[in-house]
Amino acid sequence: MIIVKMNDTTVECSIAASELHEIGLTPEAVINGAENTTSFFAQLGKEVGQQLDYNPETEVMMMSKNIMMDGSVRIFAVKMTNEDIKKASERIRGAALTVLNTLTKEKVEDILAKTGRDKGVAFNEVITKVSDTISKIYGREEADMENSEPEASYQPLSEYARYMMEFDNLEDAERFSKVVQKLPIVDSVLYKYGGMYYLMAGLMSAREEIIYDMRRAGVEYSEILLVNAPEAMFIEEQGEKIIDSDAIIHLADLTR
Repeated sequence: MIIVKMNDTTVECSIAASELHEIGLTPEAVINGAENTTSFFAQLGKEVGQQLDYNPETEVMMMSKNIMMDGSVRIFAVKMTNEDIKKASERIRGAALTVLNTLTKEKVEDILAKTGRDKGVAFNEVITKVSDTISKIYGREEADMENSEPEASYQPLSEYARYMMEFDNLEDAERFSKVVQKLPIVDSVLYKYGGMYYLMAGLMSAREEIIYDMRRAGVEYSEILLVNAPEAMFIEEQGEKIIDSDAIIHLADLTR
């Protein structure tokens, strides 16, 4: 989970679908607030609360959730004081008036009277204006926009992550293993399928620098690097197992 602190009142969280599947959730469950997401939102609320120095006694935390094109979930958390609520209320009133003025009976009839491409263009203009107006309801003040500097951090949902690397030759797999052998990898297996080599490795760590070292090595030496990917199940079922345990240790030994 990548957390970006936009300013003192706003945090953006991006969670990959693979991370959610790892803890038994789906993007749809998170968006709909399913019962099994209670612990997830409790953890998220705790992390966001720490980032924003949130006081539940005097402040309100608002969250908006969206599924992105790649299946990931993006959550915006906004901390609001009484003063923020008053300002937001004024923006809501203004936005409501703008929407009403945009969607007058005459305007709708004008769109209905158009034909072909002109109808679509006119309707899109209205929708765009309404969407822009609504998006400004919880928008930050211009001063905040200018003075804030986003701060990004990575917060794993689980300490264990299952990596799959694809290599077109055994030598690259050996080089990769040599580089990562001292990382906290708790299990590793080597498969061969369709002329390619696939290395499965379970990394047990929540430390950003260790996760970065693992992924950097994978990008450098492998053709493909996937994390907690369902494709790994296919390779495990259909592939030929070459080294069934401690594959990284054995491969690293081959390079000496």
